[in-house]
Amino acid sequence: MTHGSARRLRLCSRAGRPFRAAGRALPMTLALAAATLASPAALRAQTVVDVQREVEIVRRHMASPELSAALRFIEGQQADPKDVLQDWIGVCNAYGPSRDEAYRSNHIHKMFRIYGLEHVYIDRDRNVVAVRPGTGGGPKVVITAHHDNVALWPKDQPVEAFVRDGRVYCPAAGDDIVGVVQLFTILRAMNEAKLQTRGDVWFVTFSGEESGSVGAENFARGNYPHNLDWRKGDVVVQLHGGAGEGVTTGSQPIITMATLRFFTPFERSIPDQPGADRRWRPHAVDVMALAIGRIRAEITDTRSDCLRCGDRTGEEAEWYVNMAQVEASAIRNRPASEAAIKMDIRAANWAQMREIHQRIMKIAEESCDVLRTRGFPPHNYKERCSFSFRVDEVYGRDWETDPIPGFDRLNNPGARMIAAAAHALYGFPPTIEIGRGCGDCSNMYKAGLPAFSFRGSVVDYGGGRFERGPGGRQGGHDVTESQAIVNIWAGVKHALVFAASYAGITSVPSTNDENDAR
Repeated sequence: MTHGSARRLRLCSRAGRPFRAAGRALPMTLALAAATLASPAALRAQTVVDVQREVEIVRRHMASPELSAALRFIEGQQADPKDVLQDWIGVCNAYGPSRDEAYRSNHIHKMFRIYGLEHVYIDRDRNVVAVRPGTGGGPKVVITAHHDNVALWPKDQPVEAFVRDGRVYCPAAGDDIVGVVQLFTILRAMNEAKLQTRGDVWFVTFSGEESGSVGAENFARGNYPHNLDWRKGDVVVQLHGGAGEGVTTGSQPIITMATLRFFTPFERSIPDQPGADRRWRPHAVDVMALAIGRIRAEITDTRSDCLRCGDRTGEEAEWYVNMAQVEASAIRNRPASEAAIKMDIRAANWAQMREIHQRIMKIAEESCDVLRTRGFPPHNYKERCSFSFRVDEVYGRDWETDPIPGFDRLNNPGARMIAAAAHALYGFPPTIEIGRGCGDCSNMYKAGLPAFSFRGSVVDYGGGRFERGPGGRQGGHDVTESQAIVNIWAGVKHALVFAASYAGITSVPSTNDENDAR
């Protein structure tokens, strides 16, 4: 896609105006009407909201000298991203495998201090917390990212990140080092413009997202309600690269990390059978293989796997069972009397999750029964067999059975202002999605602190040129992972405009109407 592809490119004359179609701005009422014609699946996934009052607040702040200067600074970074790339490569090379991120946490801590923040610390979970103080009188805005990566190789093997063809290559480049870099860029823009907010703006990078989101959960438990309280208007929202269209406020799907383990103990000799070595007899791996095949065939939802995808279009899957980690014998030339498969299971609610667990255990029992009663070919020897099914980790909060009392995921000040900031910048219908949330968000919900994530797939080329496009991330959770540089800018602008408008810029007079909106 080139910048000259005018048929698909939405054009803005300047930041702050809605996009133009056929030379005319698309009013909020028409945007809302157009959204009602969307597919039923799309409407289930997200809600277009009327945030006209919040949009006016955002536009007043965008017209201020400070926020205008901050946006100009970002435009300059787009034209020459060498500083951004230096930040990106630096975080990549400070290798931080999940739950062992001390080196990367220290590097991020150093960068926040270099960029002028004094209230910066690393907590016991290796989260990095940095606070840009406000003058008082406004709500707190917490912008987050997670800084860990899947542990792909030993920590002592150095990472050499590099840039090629407009992309940054390194493990976690797009999940979620891109979010960390976006935080740095927002902070630098606010400092460059001398933008002073009333409310504090926190910049937080979480540990352990790839291995249970423990960092985010403990951050919420450690700060809610004495430091951060949604009932007072404080907002926590995560950057994960994409943005520009709205916000997700959910804690779903419900996720369980589970282990199914089979046991087939055996003796070293069999009465009336020649030989004592049983290496060729049926063993735990055979039973597990039968169970895996049945789980894949009988339980896996064959529809589009939109519990994990971004746009959630088409016929959506309602649950998800992924089996990727297998454990059995430590060597190849002996039978395995024990074998296990680790599963990532996702469902819309706990009732559905419990049903999936029951179906998995039924298949496991029936697979064992095959070995106990019929055996496996070619010899069909009968063996002892048993299994265990254990839930190792739980993510998410079932809103139907366990809501946060008094909190409305759709109609709350923070989410409405995030949606309004997106609309003021890019003009797409402002959306709030309540059925899905980021991994860290799910565990913060468990601790009672609602957490959101910026959503959207806007590609911002600078100079008022932008379009909806792909997310820019490739090879996720792999050594080949990369992220397109051009895809970061919509998130930077969206988060900056929201944070400044919601926390309040001191030079912009605050009205009672604005205070009510916050």
